[in-house]
This record gives sequence, structure tokens and C-alpha cells, in this order.
Amino acid sequence: MNKTSQNIEELPLWAKAGEMGQLVVNHDWSKTSIGNVEDWPLSLRITLYNVLHSGFPMFLFWGEEFLCFYNDAFRPSLGGEGKHPAIGKKAITVWGEIWHIVGPLLQKVLVTGEAVVMEDALIPYYRNGKVEDIYWTFTYSPALGEEDKICGVLVTCIETTKYVLEKKQSL
Repeated sequence: MNKTSQNIEELPLWAKAGEMGQLVVNHDWSKTSIGNVEDWPLSLRITLYNVLHSGFPMFLFWGEEFLCFYNDAFRPSLGGEGKHPAIGKKAITVWGEIWHIVGPLLQKVLVTGEAVVMEDALIPYYRNGKVEDIYWTFTYSPALGEEDKICGVLVTCIETTKYVLEKKQSL
């Protein structure tokens, strides 16, 4: 039986988590550095379950290549023409134009083991067919793997562009 014809009850619980859950289930992971889903560590499965089932926008970078995962709540942030689908892609491929921002944040979390928090940070990137000035409030937090090793970075975020622009106009 191929993956697309499987009954949803046969799939891991995180596969029931909307559109992004289905993209995770249907992605060919054997061609990535983390391999087949059956071989994923429990820490990745649990973290991904939490990301996919959150109602708040979340993004997960996992492994040495920072493979990308995100939930349905984050999906609109990628725009209609832009980075979606980014599930399973290397972070540097997805976020190349802002790697000078994203890369150091990821490295800081990996090296220090501490969260990085930014409020109303301007992070312009390509979406909806053009580069847009986008403001974010976010935290990059360490995601533990087996043996208490940091194996990824969990991003919890909210786009604050509308708020920031309204605030600037009122000044």
C-alpha cells in the first residue's frame, strides 16, 4: 500500500494535523539526511507532533542541515507565491536571502543552549511574488534530541507587521 492510499488511522498521530501533517506524511524522507519516518528518533516525533498540533505559528529546524517543518498556523506567513512548500527542505535553501539573519540565530541556540527572543524584528523575505518587509516577534528555542543533545531549533512566532506599521503611522 502506498503512503497516499493509507487509511488515516494507520498513520502516526501527527499525520492528522491538517495540511502540513499530510505534507509530512507524503514527503519522501528517504532522500533526506533524517531518513524514513519509521527511523526517526522519538524526540523528533514528539516535537513534530507538538508543532503540527499547535494553533500558534511554529517552525522547526531539525538536524545538521536544519530541515524545515512548520504547522498550518505558520503556513500563511510563507505567502501565496514564495517558500511553500518548504517541508523537508534544507533551511539554507528555503531562507537563503535572509540566511545572514537566520543562520546566526540557529547557531547561537545550538552553541549556548539558550533561547533567543526578538520583538517586532524586521525580517524582509520573499513571499507573494516579491520581497516584503515583515515584522516578527519570536523565540528560537533549543529542541532536545536523544541523550539531551540539542538536535534542532523550535521557533514560536507571530507576525506583527500590521501592528508595527499602525504604531509607526500613529507617531
